[in-house]
Amino acid sequence: MLPRIVHPEQLQGFRLSAGDHCRLALLSTPADGDSGNSDPEAVPSLFLEIHDPCDRVPPHAHHQAAELFFVLRGQVIFHLNDRSICSGGGDFVVVPSATLHDLENPGPGRLYLLTMLSKDEGFADALKRGIPTPLDAEDLAVLKSL
Repeated sequence: MLPRIVHPEQLQGFRLSAGDHCRLALLSTPADGDSGNSDPEAVPSLFLEIHDPCDRVPPHAHHQAAELFFVLRGQVIFHLNDRSICSGGGDFVVVPSATLHDLENPGPGRLYLLTMLSKDEGFADALKRGIPTPLDAEDLAVLKSL
């Protein structure tokens, strides 16, 4: 398999449902590489998350996967079980597998996260079945400035 470069304008954003204020763009999925793993759901996935101000992701857990976040721009509050963690640009946050968590963008601007699921668990396929939502000019400008 040859290396590939994905430019910001090539990214396809998706919303998981019509009411979501979060756009996600897949950067790498189990289908992209030859990991040698016979279970594609056990391979990591990498994606960009863009959250509008005041957006809050519902509480959830990934039972077999850790979720790793690198904050590219903005502020974020992670709620993990009974504690909250505030972080901003340049911070790296690891949510262990099976940890009930959610996150929120307190604003005032958009939040940009580079996120990896240590095991895809079917997430990439679920996202591809979501609602295609293009990244807008603000998103592209932010990504090109990083």
